[in-house]
Amino acid sequence: METVRISGPAGTYKVPVHRASMLTRFVQGAGLAGGLTALRLLPAVGKTFTLVQVFVALAAVSLGGGLGGLVYYATDSLRVRGGMRRTFANVVSLLAYCFATIGLILLLGPVVGILR
Repeated sequence: METVRISGPAGTYKVPVHRASMLTRFVQGAGLAGGLTALRLLPAVGKTFTLVQVFVALAAVSLGGGLGGLVYYATDSLRVRGGMRRTFANVVSLLAYCFATIGLILLLGPVVGILR
């Protein structure tokens, strides 16, 4: 397990960087984003969206969440150090998720009629 040395009041500490594997972070990001989106979109099938549109939106959100999880994993060393580094790492993770999801919806949306 990779560790980072952090200075503290009683000396230097070895802190583990990755508490979960990269695959676990990807699955957590994709599953959480996809699951919450499914709870919101599934009742709209047949009323507002077609089933294909919902699946494309779920795929875009899940892939964006997975990318956000990968960025979260990549920025763990900043998050461990705390302070502004932690804030920066969290913001970068969220922005990666947002840009990936919006990009995929803009790319795939016109194909299935999500964006008209």
